Amino acid sequence: MLKKWQQKLAIIFSTILMLSTLAMAPIQAQAATVSVSAKSGIAVDAKTGQILYAKNSSKALPIASMSKMLSIYLVLKSIHEGKLKWNQRVHINANIEKISKDTELTNVPLSTSRTCTVRDLYKASLIYSANAAVMALGIAQAGSSKAFVNEMRAQAKKWGITDAKLYNASGLTESEVGKEAYPNTAKNDENEMSAKDVAIVASNLLKDYPEVLKTTKQTSAWFAKGTTDAVKMTTHNYLLPHMADYLKGYNVDGLKSGTSTKAMACFTGTVKKNGHRIITVVMGSSSKNEGNARFTDTQTIMKDVYNNFKPVSYKKGTALKQASTFKVPEGKTTTVKAGLQQPTTVWIAKNQSTKTISFRSKQAESKAGLSAPVKKGQKVGKATVKVANQKVNYLQSSDAELQLTTKKSVEKANVLVRFWRSIVSVF
Repeated sequence: MLKKWQQKLAIIFSTILMLSTLAMAPIQAQAATVSVSAKSGIAVDAKTGQILYAKNSSKALPIASMSKMLSIYLVLKSIHEGKLKWNQRVHINANIEKISKDTELTNVPLSTSRTCTVRDLYKASLIYSANAAVMALGIAQAGSSKAFVNEMRAQAKKWGITDAKLYNASGLTESEVGKEAYPNTAKNDENEMSAKDVAIVASNLLKDYPEVLKTTKQTSAWFAKGTTDAVKMTTHNYLLPHMADYLKGYNVDGLKSGTSTKAMACFTGTVKKNGHRIITVVMGSSSKNEGNARFTDTQTIMKDVYNNFKPVSYKKGTALKQASTFKVPEGKTTTVKAGLQQPTTVWIAKNQSTKTISFRSKQAESKAGLSAPVKKGQKVGKATVKVANQKVNYLQSSDAELQLTTKKSVEKANVLVRFWRSIVSVF
């Protein structure tokens, strides 16, 4: 009889242990079960940079026209700084005209005899992925193709992207851009980044210039309407509403496709659902059937994120458990409460409890504590997140650190109080 009860207890204990293990499984483990055909891919929270899915995401691969996101970032930066104007007329050089007439490439007709506005070239670059158009923008912005590529490289480095290979604004091979090729490059050279790098570019584009979505969500637009060169441009993003691969309930509004022989079919997508925006990148999907596989892969990743994970939001000022109190040894009060400087979100698996989220703080000053006086809103430390005691992965290390600020001021205690505390501490 005793052995039977022991057996029953063993079964019950094993079951409880199994269920608790599943409940505590880190988000990264569940994301790894998603199967896509692409060579590499990634999904991240657009605001926090938390990685929700990853497949060979650090491997540098050709990115084709997804290059245009970095190019457009620099163009928008120049517009915001007043260096370029939307209605500014752009002169087209002979090299750019020649590229625009290459029927093997995606283009709108450009001519040395006709100028184009920055706005027209911008829309052509994003909606139609017009290669010569984005190169013309680069020249207008930096003075030459070489100078613009140097800016692309500098910006990538500024974001911590170290393994990128950047040769031109469009993502074409160097042989395809002819005399606009970067000096001392091989004909088959083309832009390369990892999926993680591309996600960094996309997240910065959306963070700094969210207005780009007003253009990327357009399914069609006219170029040079009313002229003999008029072209009705149709998007290559088939996930947009009313397009062939639209996924009901997922109102995708960007960002950029890319296709080349070496890159195969690539796509950077973004969607906001239930108030939370994610960015996805797939690279090296099949190019057959107009690159349909990249959209199927993107759908798979997007559905997995929203169906299997849940976002846990923390408001500005929230005092985080295990990271809310800081010592102020010389203050009138010897501790001060701190909270989040900015709101944040942590994604966890849907079968996980919010209790699996924990925070660890790192004080801004020495272990001895903060120096009094302390001002309200003063930065006093940073917190990092764990889910089920597992490190949460982010696009960049800086994304993983949550800034903490004080919820109230703490004045310095008078000399007698400080003296008495020093005596008491001895005993």
